[in-house]
Amino acid sequence: MPADLGRGYDSWEKPELIRRIEVLESRLADLDNGGGSTDTLQTQTPESKKRPRRDSPPVPAASGHAAEQEGEEGDIQSKKDKKKKKRAKEFDFARFPQRKIALKLSYFGWPYHGFARQGNLTEDADAERADAEYPTVEGELFRALKQCRLIQSESACGYSRCGRTDRGVSGLGQVVSLYVRSNGRFDEAGCPVLPCPEDEYPYVKMLNKALPQAVRIHAWAPVQADFDARFSCRSRFYRYLLYSGGHGELDIARMRDAAARFVGTHDFRNFCRLDPAKQIKNFERTVLSADIVPVRAWAADMLGAATANSSNDNGDFGGDGGSDGSRGWWQLELRGTAFLWHQVRCMMGVLFLVGQGYEEPGVVNRLLDVAVVTGKPSYEMASDMPLVLADCEFDADDVQWRYYRQPDEDVTAMILLERSVRQQWQEHAIKALIASSLYRQLNGIRVRTKHVPLSAPVSAPAATESGGGDDDNSNNNNNSEVRPPTPLGECTWLEYRELGYGRRSDGIDFVRGGGHVHHARRHVPLLERPQAAPVEKRNRDWLERKQQMSLKE
Repeated sequence: MPADLGRGYDSWEKPELIRRIEVLESRLADLDNGGGSTDTLQTQTPESKKRPRRDSPPVPAASGHAAEQEGEEGDIQSKKDKKKKKRAKEFDFARFPQRKIALKLSYFGWPYHGFARQGNLTEDADAERADAEYPTVEGELFRALKQCRLIQSESACGYSRCGRTDRGVSGLGQVVSLYVRSNGRFDEAGCPVLPCPEDEYPYVKMLNKALPQAVRIHAWAPVQADFDARFSCRSRFYRYLLYSGGHGELDIARMRDAAARFVGTHDFRNFCRLDPAKQIKNFERTVLSADIVPVRAWAADMLGAATANSSNDNGDFGGDGGSDGSRGWWQLELRGTAFLWHQVRCMMGVLFLVGQGYEEPGVVNRLLDVAVVTGKPSYEMASDMPLVLADCEFDADDVQWRYYRQPDEDVTAMILLERSVRQQWQEHAIKALIASSLYRQLNGIRVRTKHVPLSAPVSAPAATESGGGDDDNSNNNNNSEVRPPTPLGECTWLEYRELGYGRRSDGIDFVRGGGHVHHARRHVPLLERPQAAPVEKRNRDWLERKQQMSLKE
């Protein structure tokens, strides 16, 4: 007898072993005749049986007839389990009333192809295929809503979004509205009876468990049936982060002058991207406020005071540093009732040209005058990543956000949300600090060169050991190196940042935001560049092409 088999049958008596052999032979005969199942045989082998305790003998196996009866009962039970699982997947939404709510959410834009899906997809299968190829924030949201059994169909939930952000654009205060399953009931007449918000489903906690970390639900609010996240919104608030310094130093005062000219109701057709398929005819939008402010305090909260208080040119945070008060991190704060496609990025692209001195602030007024500039000039819009939809504002009577279920009792949703956001903040802050350290390290490498740039430190006579010079605090500047004058034609050692090699000498580098630079041979003023055809003509041409295609079909 093999050793591994003997371990299970050492204490069996001879009659019991004989009965066991007969059962196994009967099973093998059934298999040879095409009956039985290898699974049932394998489940009864000694290797798969639970080993008996050492202080008690193993239980003898049942007879052949009893074993076959047990196998049949097991097959019947497994079929019942499969039927139960199948019935569990069929969720009856008709048993629950629906409630219209608004959801406030945030998301990082860089992992997704925009907030909204591309195209009007009504079938769930088409939407799933589109999400697999081009993931969007909206696709993640619908997937979580279905997983939580809050909606049955995307096309029948009355969905509406406040803003449609582009690929790479993030959101901190995006709002959507839709009908979801409620924790209420139906009365005898079949009318829905909705519970008070405190007794409603924990929508925030439920959805955040099903959503990826890059998308977070902040709060929910019960709203009226006529509420629409898009048309009920009073204003949208955007931020655009920009850095001034190094090889892309900007004149913030000029940029603020130009930004202020956007305030008011204007025709922004020269500050947007036109889609003739939408046949938009009204390009008037109202900008409530526009200004460029430093982000010193805001960056201090994000990356810590150690980096935010520094205003040097080594990748540290903090605005109004440097001699002219422009070096450091800044942000455009823009508030308006509504915005056109790519409007904020086009506005920021023109502001960058003004900040670099290639355009005057008055170019904004000229581009807003569509009677003079009838077509949009060709220019690069700003990068997408620094743009953030910071907030969507509604009337206080329409939306009352609920961040937790019970005050002072159940704030679990807030606790979980804070932990998730804190983890992401630390991860991205560490990445930023590592990249900043690398940038500082590369710029601090000492290079031997004959070139002494104008930006090199002014040479001064070497100080004696006992101190010297007219500055009484000279002993406190031990980190600053004072080099003697370098004779013409001899080599000297300089830090890489002092050489100014980052800027190309064969043209112009145009700042586009987010660390992106567009290089060109020369700058052509905006008003002298080729202009697109007027909007009316482009819309008319598109309709004619569509009609021709319809006739061919």
